[in-house]
Amino acid sequence: MGVIPADRVTVAHPQEVPPLQERVRNTVLKGYAPATIPLDELAMAVFAVELEPTSVWSRSELRTHKQAINALAARFVELVPGLREALRDSYLSSRAVGGAWSA
Repeated sequence: MGVIPADRVTVAHPQEVPPLQERVRNTVLKGYAPATIPLDELAMAVFAVELEPTSVWSRSELRTHKQAINALAARFVELVPGLREALRDSYLSSRAVGGAWSA
């Protein structure tokens, strides 16, 4: 029993994390044209940028590839209007109440 309650998220298959991070990283770092990226790859990259970018890229990589990130986000908004903003708003509102959705 801790003074501050904390929920831990555990990954069921940790061996799958590094390859997934690499796929998401490459979506941004390889400079692919946004229109050529499959929607699932595009979504993973955009969601990672919106939620926890430093779990995938360093701050310097984010700065260096800002234009590519913005192009990917714009393409995602074209394909799925409103989802990026809704995800970001949901994430930010959950942080305001302690980092978890309430019932």
